[in-house]
Amino acid sequence: DRGTPFEFTVGAGVIQGWSEAVPTMRVGEIAKFTICAEKAYGASGSPPKIPANASLDFEIELLSFLDREDVCHDGRVLKKKLSGGDSESWEQPNWRCDVELLVYRDGADVAASWPAIPSGAEAPPPPLGLPAKLRDGIHEMKQGERASFLLPEDAPGVEFEVEVVSWVENEECVHDDPGAAVKRVERKHEPHENDWKTPNDEDGVAVRGRVWAVGAPASTAVDFGEIDGDGEATWEVDESAEAATSNGPRPLCDGVEAVVKRMKKGEVCTAKIRADWSFKDGPLAGKPLECRLQLVRVDEQPPSWELKGQAKIDGVNDKRCLGNVHVANGDIARAIRRYSAALELGASDYDMEDDEQKEALASAVQACKLNRAMCRLRRKDYAGAETDCVDVLAKEPGSLKALFRLAKAQLALEKWDAAKGNFKKMLAQDEGNVEARRGVAEILRRERAQRDKEKQLYAGKKLFGKPDERSSAKPTAALAVPADPAVVDPDEPPPPPA
Repeated sequence: DRGTPFEFTVGAGVIQGWSEAVPTMRVGEIAKFTICAEKAYGASGSPPKIPANASLDFEIELLSFLDREDVCHDGRVLKKKLSGGDSESWEQPNWRCDVELLVYRDGADVAASWPAIPSGAEAPPPPLGLPAKLRDGIHEMKQGERASFLLPEDAPGVEFEVEVVSWVENEECVHDDPGAAVKRVERKHEPHENDWKTPNDEDGVAVRGRVWAVGAPASTAVDFGEIDGDGEATWEVDESAEAATSNGPRPLCDGVEAVVKRMKKGEVCTAKIRADWSFKDGPLAGKPLECRLQLVRVDEQPPSWELKGQAKIDGVNDKRCLGNVHVANGDIARAIRRYSAALELGASDYDMEDDEQKEALASAVQACKLNRAMCRLRRKDYAGAETDCVDVLAKEPGSLKALFRLAKAQLALEKWDAAKGNFKKMLAQDEGNVEARRGVAEILRRERAQRDKEKQLYAGKKLFGKPDERSSAKPTAALAVPADPAVVDPDEPPPPPA
């Protein structure tokens, strides 16, 4: 006997007997039910009050009910399905979708388009003056479904009848840079084995389509071949500088590659690319782009788990060499990606055939970490460089390259004592090491400047003296720090990669 109202959802959170009994009642009705054990607590019962295989008697009064789904679980959007949407598909629109609707008004359906809400941007106004909160309800609908909504807080007393006709998702292609490249699927891929896969770095791809800048002459467009035609452009993802076609090479840009890496084989999409992800050279350089592309084929690299023994060692070294080429070309970000891929491939040596192979793999991994540390220093990722060098030194405590790059990272991170200690470790191995001497000199200069700054700050102040003594003290002139010709430049490029 609760004595207070009890709320529940039919079919959830109560015994089966309640879910079958209560829907037979009307508001205000009081009824008695006897519920058999099979539809109550069964053979297990509910100790200590309800024994096993017990039939239960209930007296229930139905105070009220709501035949709508509480979409947001806060009572603000209440949905009642009217028809349609019975397909087995689980797909529903989301905030990134442009949604096409039919809104029932004055006895007729009115077509409406509700645009996507861009990442980090102000939401566009809803169509036909619909409440913005209604969008939450639309996200719980399937294609072809018709539903009625009540929004007691946002639009009290008003019922909205809506049908979802279709939608197109605007997919962000660069996860950490919203708006860099946004694609829309025009034609979905055909189902096939592994149809969930998208291209990865170093995979070979064959693409058709066209890239252009709005307002630019048609002759400036980059042509990869007609959609569904015979021609195509081929390249290696994140490796090739140009795409090969039967009519000669075609330029590539980061934005196009970002879009292709989010496509599935057979898919046709359109995309918009921001100017800073555009071409670096040529008539389209630095311009916002649009494109329509078809991913024809993907030639995948062997999965890392398939490479064992010498094949894995060769794979790590191949990726390291690709990274070295990108360093030589000044493409540090791409070099980091190659070194990182090599390290991921060489993370485990369980499949090496003998100790000699384990040693060879470990040596290749150490070289990749050293090279990545160098690249991270150039990109001012000092914490990442520090981590890489610490890992190397854990296995090779005397590595001069690791000590030098670690000390430079620590110097940039203001860890002066640690940096000085590592520079001194270098000098313990090589007294004439110029870089180590410059590093120690730079730290001493910074420490001296810091002491001078502190002297200036507290000059003439006696922290525990009498008030009149402190107030009468004369300020001391700032001490100039002389230029030190032996100061190391924290951004000075370290030695070339191994």
